[in-house]
Amino acid sequence: MTKDLVLQLRYLGVLPHIGHREYRFQIEAHDKSIRTVALTIDDGLFRNHQLMFQEAPDLCYQKLLADIISEPTGAPICSRAPVTESEIASYRDSHPTAKSRRTAAKRREEREGGT
Repeated sequence: MTKDLVLQLRYLGVLPHIGHREYRFQIEAHDKSIRTVALTIDDGLFRNHQLMFQEAPDLCYQKLLADIISEPTGAPICSRAPVTESEIASYRDSHPTAKSRRTAAKRREEREGGT
């Protein structure tokens, strides 16, 4: 499905589970067909990559948009998929504000640890 065929992409919310969080979206096509997609992020990825819970919905939204754009005809994206470490790194690279906050937090830690 190309981006031109998508009428709406809605964020439905987050469901916390033991070990991961699930971010749910609804895709509505121009033909009014609707499908739900759930993207999951392992709790360890939040800690290991200093990913804030507030950043996760946008990260998932951006991943889903990219998946929709590159979705081949006749082979729809999975209704459930994990967010990977490389996708988090790509998000960080393309969103300097998230990267800046992480860098600023590291600098604060270094200053506080050095006194």
